[in-house]
Amino acid sequence: MNENNPISSQTDEQKPVEANQNVSEQAVVDTPVVDVQEPTNENLPDSNPTNVEEKEQTTTNVVGESTAVETGGTQVQQTSTIESERERRRSKRARLLQAFAEIKSAYQENKPIEVNVYSRVRGGLRVFYKEAPLFLPASHFHLKKSPTDEELLEVVGKNIMVKVHEIQEYDEGSMAVIVSRKKLLEDEFWDNLKVGQKVKGTVSSIANFGVFIDIGGAEGLIHLSRLAPYRIENLKDHFKIGDTLEAIVIEVDKENKRIGLSRKELIDTTQWPATEEKYGVGTRHTGIVRRIVDFGAFVELEPMVEGLLRTSEISWTKRLRRPSEMLKVGDKIEVVVTAFNAEKKTISLSMKRLQENPWPSLHQKYPINSIYEGKVLQVVPQGCVISVSPELDGFLPRSKMKKILRGNKIPLKQGDKIKVFIAEIVPQEESVILGLVEDEEEAPKPQSNPKKQTQTTTYETKPLSTGISIMDMLSDEERENLLKSMKK
Repeated sequence: MNENNPISSQTDEQKPVEANQNVSEQAVVDTPVVDVQEPTNENLPDSNPTNVEEKEQTTTNVVGESTAVETGGTQVQQTSTIESERERRRSKRARLLQAFAEIKSAYQENKPIEVNVYSRVRGGLRVFYKEAPLFLPASHFHLKKSPTDEELLEVVGKNIMVKVHEIQEYDEGSMAVIVSRKKLLEDEFWDNLKVGQKVKGTVSSIANFGVFIDIGGAEGLIHLSRLAPYRIENLKDHFKIGDTLEAIVIEVDKENKRIGLSRKELIDTTQWPATEEKYGVGTRHTGIVRRIVDFGAFVELEPMVEGLLRTSEISWTKRLRRPSEMLKVGDKIEVVVTAFNAEKKTISLSMKRLQENPWPSLHQKYPINSIYEGKVLQVVPQGCVISVSPELDGFLPRSKMKKILRGNKIPLKQGDKIKVFIAEIVPQEESVILGLVEDEEEAPKPQSNPKKQTQTTTYETKPLSTGISIMDMLSDEERENLLKSMKK
């Protein structure tokens, strides 16, 4: 063995393997096992050989190099050479024993040691502490589970700090030592991680409750509620594994190895991303219903951009008390912009204006006096809202129910089915007035020429704030007088 290269006998060709092998298997296969027994006379050749041939053979076996011993040489020279070799071996053994003593001390005191990385071997790295050969498994090289072969080869020939992970001693006096760099990196990582610190990492996995990111070998969770200042429904539509994200540390649990992160503090909410060019009046968009209130629904058009869809703008012909009668949170709907205000950051939307206004020609589909079996949707003091068909609701005023009234009480309830006829259509008010069919034999007959019942003028309709118009609250005589005055 070359004295200047203490591991010259361990330079067999090494092949990289998977980094997550079992440490115990690695120790058996790859860990250098070193005999640390004290040297004895039995380990060295006899200092008083009896003949020249024995001198030559003994000298050659001990020294192991091309030292020529001439036949007939002096006995003093041979003895000197043997003693010198003995001394060298004792010195080396003493240094090795001292190195292992220091390694044991470091293990007991949980202190790091500095080692030199000698080579890449199967399952990890072969390293040396002074003259003591040690083994560093690939799974203990980094915080992440499986470092790449390039990362392992990068440190060959360099000095690194490690901790003693395991010492295996055998009955015959040999010893194997496994070291770990991972423990040292973990202690350093958790000691330096502070709440409020900004970190950067790559998305390692996506769950329905949040996104996990790898921040240098340790995983942190960005909870769904912390991903953005706005709600994100399907995380996989916004993030994918391998994406690089920045986040703020909001929680550090060193004992349980948990890291809580937040990303919404890094998103600038002062800048409204909506522009008139994109959301100008008349532009069409697909949005998601996020909130429902009594007067309408808030529709998300894009992150941080919401528009208001008022109840009156949901349907042309349905009398809705609240938007929840047709919409629910999470619905994806088509809308058109009816107003845009960049200064106030407001957008008004409409569903019904995506379709043609049916009111000017509604009398053609629903002639005056035509009879339908309706369903009571709502009962109010002024009358009842009746569903005439899936697309049309009408109002049956109290004045049309005189024969069935019981005092001041309307004897109808929600869900009742009754027969009604179209008494009047008022396009200007987007209103259909119904009459009650009390006796089918005396029911009014549909008019043969329904076009005469309304003017052909195109009306500019305006949305109503409630489902009941002013016309519904007038008596027949008052309504007739009002219509006559409008025609003049």
